[in-house]
Amino acid sequence: MSIATLQSVLAQGQQFAPDTWDGISTRAAEKMGCKLARFSARALAHAVRGIPDEGVLGVAEMVWMVSRVVEDNCSIPLIIDVRSGFSDNLRILPYDLERIVKAGAAALLLDDRAYGCGSDSPELTLVSREAFAQKVAIAKRAAENTSCMILARSFAPEAEEAAARCRLVLQAGADLVGAAYAHTEGDAETLAAAVPGPKFWNDLTVANGQPEVTAERLGELGYGLVFMTFLEKAAWFGDMDFGIRNYQNGNTMYADLHDFDGLLRDKDGKLVDYHVIFSYWKKWMPMEKEFQDLSQLGERAYQFRQ
Repeated sequence: MSIATLQSVLAQGQQFAPDTWDGISTRAAEKMGCKLARFSARALAHAVRGIPDEGVLGVAEMVWMVSRVVEDNCSIPLIIDVRSGFSDNLRILPYDLERIVKAGAAALLLDDRAYGCGSDSPELTLVSREAFAQKVAIAKRAAENTSCMILARSFAPEAEEAAARCRLVLQAGADLVGAAYAHTEGDAETLAAAVPGPKFWNDLTVANGQPEVTAERLGELGYGLVFMTFLEKAAWFGDMDFGIRNYQNGNTMYADLHDFDGLLRDKDGKLVDYHVIFSYWKKWMPMEKEFQDLSQLGERAYQFRQ
């Protein structure tokens, strides 16, 4: 399956990247009309471990999942959240990052948190500016001769320090930079003034019932890529909503007849099985039809049947 490069998608104008972590969440992003997605290390850690994200995810788990999603169930470029690069050992970092590039990453999203510091960790621990820049340079080398881009994000809580780190990693080869501290329109303006070149917005957030900054304003300030974190929460809500209703009713009518507010209706109003929409069944069904007839193989085809 042909997947567009991240460069070509970003060239079309400002893009929104929701958080995905497996095949069905990525397919949902595609169905929404998103042209790219951020493959979330935090959401993947929650999904495969079922515990708070405190840096427990390993590179092998990320490589396995990315390769499965990109090969089998994806038509949009994925920005892979690699955090620290899964190590603070700069000697093994090139090998690990190259594995993720080869697995199909359209971009690596690297940050300056120390290895073992996850999104749910009680304390924030950062590597030095110099170590962060070195990691970005290593990531750039790991993606050499490919279309994989390098995105760098600083978690420094102070605006001045975050901007300094962003400028340094731009010099080290980052294609886009961003800062986790930035939430408000004022933050966006400060960061845009302090850091030249292309940037991404780390996450859209809400305060007092209103967006802290609009996507339109971010576009005016040069943030051509905007991350939006909501799919993990949506999946959890769906699990709980369907579960509670089905258990209360003692049957699966609520789930089976739910049409996602019309999203599972065809043009004639008929309810469509979500498996059809959220999978690439059209890719595999013709192959199954082609190879399901084993009669030409004679008795050898059935030699293991009782």
